[in-house]
Amino acid sequence: MRRRLTLACAIALATFTPTVGAQAAPDTSVVRKRTTYEDLQMFSQVLNQIRVNHPDSIDTHELLMAAIEGMVHAADPHSFVIPAAHFSPAREQALRDGKLFPIPIEFEYHSGAAIVADVVSGTSAARQDILPGDELVAIDGKRVSAESAGELDMTLAGAKGSTTTLSFERRRTDGTLARLDRVVKREKVDEVTAVPAVFMLDAETGYVRISSFMNEKVADDLHDALGRLEGRGMKRLILDLRDNGGGSVAEAAHVAGEFLPKNAIVYTAEGRKAETTDTGRVSRSFWKSERHYPIVLLVNAGTASASELVAGALQDHDRALIVGHTTFGKSLLMRGFPMADGSLIELVIGHVRTPCGRIVQRQYHGISLHDDYRLAGADRDTASRPSCKTDGGRTVYGGGGIYPDVRLPETPMAPMWLARVDEDDLLLKWTGGWVTANAVALPALDLLAANPVLPATAVSEFRAFAAKDGIQIPTDTASDSMLQRVLVRTVAGTKWGDEGYYRLAAITSPEVAAARGTFDKAQSILATR
Repeated sequence: MRRRLTLACAIALATFTPTVGAQAAPDTSVVRKRTTYEDLQMFSQVLNQIRVNHPDSIDTHELLMAAIEGMVHAADPHSFVIPAAHFSPAREQALRDGKLFPIPIEFEYHSGAAIVADVVSGTSAARQDILPGDELVAIDGKRVSAESAGELDMTLAGAKGSTTTLSFERRRTDGTLARLDRVVKREKVDEVTAVPAVFMLDAETGYVRISSFMNEKVADDLHDALGRLEGRGMKRLILDLRDNGGGSVAEAAHVAGEFLPKNAIVYTAEGRKAETTDTGRVSRSFWKSERHYPIVLLVNAGTASASELVAGALQDHDRALIVGHTTFGKSLLMRGFPMADGSLIELVIGHVRTPCGRIVQRQYHGISLHDDYRLAGADRDTASRPSCKTDGGRTVYGGGGIYPDVRLPETPMAPMWLARVDEDDLLLKWTGGWVTANAVALPALDLLAANPVLPATAVSEFRAFAAKDGIQIPTDTASDSMLQRVLVRTVAGTKWGDEGYYRLAAITSPEVAAARGTFDKAQSILATR
């Protein structure tokens, strides 16, 4: 091996080392930009040199496909290629027609790895501790062969209600890796309501959570929810879009129509071709009714895509106060282009802006694919962000998500014991038996919501249950309080489904509590309209 390396170095030196002599004068000539034709000539030369001189037998088509995939990935981190060998038009059509059902997890590819970007709220997968950032490493015990998010979606699709075992790797806060196996059910996400929690926080404050925009009834369900709350005397609203991964842009426009007048701009889209240019407007509106109450809209780094458009539109039109953390920063137009050999290129063809002109998409040129994911929702200084003016003249910021009007403190990192509890699925394993044994102590959701505390025996019983699994939970007051919060949410979800889980999650959330203190500012913004 040492001899081969020496020989290679000798050849390289013989080829590229200049003759020793007088020092060459520096080259001061202007470098002319190469033409596309010249670059194609060079590409052809490289391909020919590999074919003629490389000692291994290499398939030319594989080389060309690798070059094509590299070119598409160099354009941006979201476009991708599905090679003909991996692409089944019939299977794709079956997925589009609803004959095959997806798993409710959205993946993004970074440095060749399939990374969880979002888990659809309200689905069974959302309760299985599958988190953004987890890396998919195996499907039913076999390595992941898909090379793009689109190909992976088709690979994972199957019969409704069937399951697949997904293996994930997660890097813990202490730097160690955890291996997680989760049995995930294939289900149609638009069969689950996207408005799972609707209730009054107090006599005047309503709360609505929208978990996704992935079905065609989001706006209708929201309209019904607002009607019920208004009937109960709601005078102000917390609209919760945290961890809403987006979905239908049309539904986003319909949801905006609950609070904006007809023909108000929700977003604008632009690309290289004229047909890409579009202006999304409110097509139906209930704005002329009594809906002039202040709105606080909660967002975080999991608020993405269509949900960012709703947040941006309500902020730009001074209709809502945005509270929380900078959103994910993903808002692109994409289109599939079939190739002559049967491959498919899914290509970014345009960007989407908020009504005042902010680009929601975070910058992806000049950074690595890993950093593109890591910087999602990053709260950087507003001085480096592009800005524009709202209808009322306020300055708002974009260029990588929607920047909130009121930034909340960063959520503390979960302690290691809680991470271990989630990884081992102990909450779900324990809660079912406890709920069955204590049914009399859980007579109604309203009663638990009024006093969201489980008996002290529940905390001690779970601590003992975790200890049998080798997890020692501290006995200090802070740990007891945290354990109470996670247990009461899980118990409510087991007993009353999504309605129970999201209601208790909101009532026990420090961010919701903080949002309730910002209505004076929301009212002052509304007054500028």
